[in-house]
Amino acid sequence: MNATTSAAMTIGAVRHALDGRRLVWFGIRGEDGEALLAFPELEASYSVIAPLRSGKVGASANVTLEGISGVRPDLDRFDIDRDAGEAMGAFRESLLRDLSGRCVVVPYRPSALVSALGFSMSDTMTIAGMLKDRQQAFEHKPWVERSLNARGVRGPGWQYVADEHRSRAKRLLAAGPLILRVSRSSGGVGIALVAEEEEIDRLWPRQADAFVAVAPFLANAVPVNFSGCVFSNGMVRLHPPSVQLIGIESCTDRAFGFCGNDFGAVAALGDAVLQQLDAMGRVIGAWLHSERYLGAFGVDALVHEGQCYFTEVNARFQGSSTPSAEIAAELGVSDLFVDHLAANLGVSVPVNEISLSAWARRQPPRSQVIVHNTGDAQTCRDEEMPLDLRSAKVRISQLPHGVAVAPGGSLGRLTLDRSVTSTGFELDAEVERLIDKLRAVYPPVASTQPKDANLAAVEL
Repeated sequence: MNATTSAAMTIGAVRHALDGRRLVWFGIRGEDGEALLAFPELEASYSVIAPLRSGKVGASANVTLEGISGVRPDLDRFDIDRDAGEAMGAFRESLLRDLSGRCVVVPYRPSALVSALGFSMSDTMTIAGMLKDRQQAFEHKPWVERSLNARGVRGPGWQYVADEHRSRAKRLLAAGPLILRVSRSSGGVGIALVAEEEEIDRLWPRQADAFVAVAPFLANAVPVNFSGCVFSNGMVRLHPPSVQLIGIESCTDRAFGFCGNDFGAVAALGDAVLQQLDAMGRVIGAWLHSERYLGAFGVDALVHEGQCYFTEVNARFQGSSTPSAEIAAELGVSDLFVDHLAANLGVSVPVNEISLSAWARRQPPRSQVIVHNTGDAQTCRDEEMPLDLRSAKVRISQLPHGVAVAPGGSLGRLTLDRSVTSTGFELDAEVERLIDKLRAVYPPVASTQPKDANLAAVEL
């Protein structure tokens, strides 16, 4: 069976399982739901930012919170379940109208809002994903690390140090710089690099756990990412790998902030490394299945001197999911969103294993670069994009239309059909020039909000 037949069959089987029910995308970004346009049943999209780009879904059913509030938040600190503002009330009212009747909701990540609606509307509404309270366990990094370590998945050497025992971390500095990390984080928030004793006291994260994860800093390590999907029968299907873009100064002011992915650069890591990552992904998928997890997940790792070190599992969709799905669709392979729906609707899928090495050989050299507002004030676009940002060589998306962008919020996503990095921590000169041009159309505007306090902030 070829890949094209497998993709078509999976989509057909999912449509059969939908049995006429409407599909509703509930995302961080509406644009991420565009992979679901393969299903005629997709009728609504609700998201925090960046509406779905399709005339198929009417404007009244293509709703963003930023469109109601007038402000695009920093997604790595924003939590929709902690937002009690007026805009959130209007967002919820609209969502309830679109959830009337038989429907299947596909969330980017679980939320208390969707979970509550799933209980109160259980006669007609199905959630293609986990309930929030159960999924939260998978976001607790120490538990995940300990569980995977017991299965032979090696990390960078995390030690968990109580707030009262930080002198222990200071002693570890004798061997070199350290990474400090909170137990729950997203997009590089809550991670710090320290090289001096005084930095440990100054940068020590404050969190309810009252302990911090500490590990050696692996200099010159390459950050990598890939996705997978766990099915009810325990099968794990992996999806395109990439070199992750991290902490690039022109894109983010966070030392380890997420800035995008390069799906072309990953091939240079070589088959031996990709085989290690492949084995890691399958062990992680098997563990997730043992914990009764179904659907899409993502893995972050570091490649250092030919060895792979696990750093994070995202038990949900992630920032690389959209380009990953685009690549799979172009190659005629069932993409991550289709697989996720199949897994959560109990659809049996054809066996169509593609190793990470095979993906790296077949996938196009595509990159996405996500640019954030690194200023201390809100910003708003006041002029048209330059022509070279609207050329065939670069596609720009996730643009804020008629809204202010809070500090840390995204200004846009650049997609290029080529590799843009070799290490994950730098970009080539042409991309840096494009980023400068993008920033030039977003001058700062007055804001009464302090940096990192936009809307509802995540408590670290």
